[in-house]
Amino acid sequence: MFCYRCGKEAPLVGGLCRECYAKEHSLFSMAERYAVVACKTCDSFQLEEWMSFEHVEDIVERLMQKEAGKLKLVFMEDFDEPRHEYVQVLYALTYYEEGYWGVQARFLGFDDPFSSIPILEPHDFELHFKFTVCPSCSKKYGGYYEAVLQIRRDGRFLTKEEKDSFLAEVTSLSEEETRQFNMGFITQVRIRKEGIDFQMGSLKVTKKIARALQSRYGGTVSESYRLCGFDRQAGKERYRTTVVLRLSSYEEGRFVFFEERLWKVAGATDKLILRSFAEERVLDFKKVEKEQAATSLSLVDEACLTPGMIASLDDDYAEVLMMDTYETIPLSRACVPEGAQQGDAVRLYERDGIRYIVSP
Repeated sequence: MFCYRCGKEAPLVGGLCRECYAKEHSLFSMAERYAVVACKTCDSFQLEEWMSFEHVEDIVERLMQKEAGKLKLVFMEDFDEPRHEYVQVLYALTYYEEGYWGVQARFLGFDDPFSSIPILEPHDFELHFKFTVCPSCSKKYGGYYEAVLQIRRDGRFLTKEEKDSFLAEVTSLSEEETRQFNMGFITQVRIRKEGIDFQMGSLKVTKKIARALQSRYGGTVSESYRLCGFDRQAGKERYRTTVVLRLSSYEEGRFVFFEERLWKVAGATDKLILRSFAEERVLDFKKVEKEQAATSLSLVDEACLTPGMIASLDDDYAEVLMMDTYETIPLSRACVPEGAQQGDAVRLYERDGIRYIVSP
């Protein structure tokens, strides 16, 4: 059989030899010049929508993938055997003094999933940048915000160290979100006596950060809404959301009285973990609220605890040596936690004429 294009005798595909078939068929087309709109204040560019980038290569690869459509591109350092699953890409960049980038690209793949003839296709093009301010930067530097994230703690104000820690952590989370979604920025931070407030560009990101903090530090998340204007274009009222992360007063290291026993808080993230020597109780925060409302769970002021040591211990009772007065205090054996042994350091607490001990 003869190729109708070049006349060579060879196995044919659609009347063409392998060489002519590759010349007649194309993987996809690309323009010779692309104007790229990029933000001059952040690392983002516009390709139908605004998206972030770190290097010029990110823009080049996303642009080529857009032009390739449904074809999957895999960027290689050298060509491998052609595959039907994807198109292999090699490219190089050159920066010209005139202020644009030249891209020299080669593509290797199949134009049809049933084709047996690979196509090697060159595409050389230029990238010309035009700089402006993206919508998110315009809103950020214009003071725009959709939500306020407030961080508070039940029972007391946040300390300066806690405020500094949350400031660093929320800033880091916001920057991480902004790399994926341009509206994840913080417009303003307000350090208040009781806690810290963050004005956030995105309500979605605000909720995500609040949940991330809650999973690490525990507490509850609530929302409230305030009317802030009217959107004439959408024809509806606009509301601003305040998302409050209220941290539990049951902090790690504090002491509580629960089930007629004295406990030390060993954890207070997604659950409240109470320990004393070998004993442990784990409560979810719904249970905590219920027990607190029933007054069967309460915090114990550390000033009410005195240091001591178990001087003796048998099946009926125990004696605790008080480290401040060196007085020996008798205890009912029922008030001694499992796992406590003679010589152990303890904290002693008196309630309604009954003395309890806990591991320090």
